[in-house]
Amino acid sequence: SLGLSTAAQAASDSWYVVGFGGQSKVQNVADKDAIDQALLDAFGSSGFDVLAADSSLDDSDTAWGLTLGYQVGEYFAAELSYVDLGEAGYQAAGTIDGGEGAVDIDIGAVSSASGPVASMLGIYPFNESFSIYGRLGLALLETEGVLSATAGGESGSVSAKTQRSSMLYGAGGEFSFMQRFGVRLEWTRYAEVGSDDIMGEADIDLYTLGFRYSF
Repeated sequence: SLGLSTAAQAASDSWYVVGFGGQSKVQNVADKDAIDQALLDAFGSSGFDVLAADSSLDDSDTAWGLTLGYQVGEYFAAELSYVDLGEAGYQAAGTIDGGEGAVDIDIGAVSSASGPVASMLGIYPFNESFSIYGRLGLALLETEGVLSATAGGESGSVSAKTQRSSMLYGAGGEFSFMQRFGVRLEWTRYAEVGSDDIMGEADIDLYTLGFRYSF
């Protein structure tokens, strides 16, 4: 009995790779109406009348990643990943008049985040084919913010980058087949991504479908 248990455990100790993709969504981001009003107030305090304006806020994008993992027994695994969480952005276009005639303007702000991730998985197998797991880890994400503006045919932009650690946690389920293959569905939250000097901090939820291959 002990020999069979040891053999089963050894068989489940394995390296694996996972490719995953899905959608990221920024949480607790500023409301579009609040951003619109802040811009209107800024133009008004600078002596400009806003004659027309339109804007959009995109808080979700396509995300993807790659993982190298090692499972220890039936219940634990460690993973190193690279993840690209995509972009979130705000765009505004309009016409302003500062007393010297109407001028068309476009304003854009885009933020992106990507980087390495280290995490631990606690796994509960229901049977040989299906298991659920919880994830806890740390991500070292590089966040880049780009602010651009065009007015009267002239354009310019400024950008800034920062790299900082963010805690992450999540949960998922995996269906295994043919011993070496698996399909995952997972939700992960990356907490407080970004910094105050680059478009602020925000939590990012990641919903993914992944495919695993064990060596």
